[in-house]
Amino acid sequence: MRYRAIQVKQADSDKKLALFAAPSSEIEQWAGVPQKKRFGGSEPGNAEAVGFQREVNPLRVKSLKRFYADPENIIQNPLLCATREAANASVTFIPDDGAQGDIQSGYIEIQSPDYDQLSLHQIIAQVRAYLERRLPEVISKAPSASLVQALKLRAAQEGLSSAPSPEAAPNGDAGENSDTDGQSAAEKEVEDASAVLFEESHLLDFWQEIAARDEVLKIIDSEVEKEFLGFTRDALLAYLKPVVLVDGQHRLSGALEAGRERLDSDAVQNEIEARIATGDDANAVTADLMKRYARQLPVSLLLSTDPAEQVFQFIVVNQKATPIGRALLGTIVSTTLSNDEMGRVASRIKDAGIQLEESQAITYLARLPESPFFNLVERGLAGDASDLLQWNVFASLIGIFRELRGGKLFGQKNDYAEIWRTKYLNDSPIVANYATERADTPFDYWRQLNGPWRDVFIAFWSQVRDKFGDVKDPDRWNYWGRTSESNLFNKVSLTILAADFFQFLTETRRPLSSADEIPALVSEWLEDVNLAYFDKDWNLGGIKKDSTGIRSQWAAIWSDYRKSGGNLPDKRNFRTAKA
Repeated sequence: MRYRAIQVKQADSDKKLALFAAPSSEIEQWAGVPQKKRFGGSEPGNAEAVGFQREVNPLRVKSLKRFYADPENIIQNPLLCATREAANASVTFIPDDGAQGDIQSGYIEIQSPDYDQLSLHQIIAQVRAYLERRLPEVISKAPSASLVQALKLRAAQEGLSSAPSPEAAPNGDAGENSDTDGQSAAEKEVEDASAVLFEESHLLDFWQEIAARDEVLKIIDSEVEKEFLGFTRDALLAYLKPVVLVDGQHRLSGALEAGRERLDSDAVQNEIEARIATGDDANAVTADLMKRYARQLPVSLLLSTDPAEQVFQFIVVNQKATPIGRALLGTIVSTTLSNDEMGRVASRIKDAGIQLEESQAITYLARLPESPFFNLVERGLAGDASDLLQWNVFASLIGIFRELRGGKLFGQKNDYAEIWRTKYLNDSPIVANYATERADTPFDYWRQLNGPWRDVFIAFWSQVRDKFGDVKDPDRWNYWGRTSESNLFNKVSLTILAADFFQFLTETRRPLSSADEIPALVSEWLEDVNLAYFDKDWNLGGIKKDSTGIRSQWAAIWSDYRKSGGNLPDKRNFRTAKA
């Protein structure tokens, strides 16, 4: 296969990149995506071989399939790949005539065998040869006799061969791998995503597993094509293809799924049937149409077969690169586009997995001068103060009111916001006109971006701030605006207050008429509470507020005090974690 490409030399080293694009259906043929899994080992039921990348996330693939199904959507990030030494395969950059310098135009030519013609045993043998090229010291060695014996027994148990003779394993029980200090390779789990391909101890274990299966297949009389003792054909082919996919497996899988879905449409099925009827091979027709309908994906190919360099690229992409934080992403999404522009791309933004309405709600309430959180929520910008309320914390507070979910007092099971919604929202006059507002249900009207929840949210937190907080003196313990120092303005206290207010509404069986009644309800809720509750030094030095025991303790202290009144709680109790 040949693709127009540009070869780039970034520095004085010999490392070069080739930039090109190819149909995702063809990339699948020459790029391998080894997975991070558990060794197959001699024990039945374990997964197949381990590998380079993360395990596939089906939800992410499904989301990307939907994204790629819209022809207006494109992803600029290229798949990051690297070349690999592979038998009977090659990857070559062929410059155009006269091309010179650090940037050259030309072609990438990828040659690989027809892997469909290989038997599973041939694939296993070639993977063994690949590992032995990486580990020359094992070429003259035989795999563990005890592991071979255990695999023979397992093959017999699975009906793949006649039972082996019950000879004793030379180093103890069958299945014990004498080359790994008595620990079966089946018991070893790879914790690092790159360890199996690039860490010699794991390579040795992997070679043991592959070589032992190769030896068993040489002596048993059985045809196996898709799977043998935990190692599947597709998983093993990932080690033989001439290109390794370092980053982008989900994007490739999503593009392929979108292409296959397109093939299932009536129009394409009619074309397939018509071409087969004229004598075309069914597999060839499918491959041709997949090439037509599957996405063309950009590829950045590192022209280096050095495994260490591939590990470096994996680490740079997955650990050292700085992603856009949730706060900055939400700020960009919700403030950069006009309403008209937002309307044109809103559904695509949601399909891309970005919580659009959540971002808009947060941004609105953080920028509205009448909001008690005005300029007090992080935006992900360089000029943000260090003590602002975190974006995700503010999102959770909004969720309690907007989604009526998450109103739990720490250490308790009841979600009082959800209970109130179930029992009293539908009877609340505040949502009585939901039908005229073109909402299907009272809750749908309540949670609209500018629905009743928003005025209730502003009214409630304004009352909390005005009754409990100080907005002028940053050194006060109840200051409204410093998350690290304030007893009030932090995730734990604010969540407790929100959850407890919904508990009050639930226990007093209160529907809501309008946001105007919130001040009276808050006054009733706080009837027996000393408003200096948070304006006291709780001596929290060295205490992590958001630890499970501390937040459960604070919730219990508040709940007990709010219902009983009396003297303020002993400040020493706030340092003691609840068991």
